[in-house]
Amino acid sequence: MRERHAIHVVLRDGCGRYLAGQRETWSFTEDFTQAKVFDFIRDRIAEQVERLSRDHGLALSVVAVDPLERYEVCDICGNRAMPYSIFFDGHRYFCRDCRNAQITRDAQSQSC
Repeated sequence: MRERHAIHVVLRDGCGRYLAGQRETWSFTEDFTQAKVFDFIRDRIAEQVERLSRDHGLALSVVAVDPLERYEVCDICGNRAMPYSIFFDGHRYFCRDCRNAQITRDAQSQSC
């Protein structure tokens, strides 16, 4: 479940592009709304950024997401959506795509 005082951040490269995607499929985008949102503490961002710089020469800036933004963050894919487009199952927040995928998985597991 989400912590009340989590510090949400995005990562930006030297060209001003934001890190997007998911594990194994990372990419950069100029579209802030597509940026992957991280929890600074839980995701250990300071350590990750330092390791990427040291091991791969990739310099990333940490940019705090304005806490007053009205977007919710999907706990599965990290995409942001307006509160009316996000689903909370009591444990996690789902964007529309991830919720539909979850419904499909649930239906398949019940039919077996």
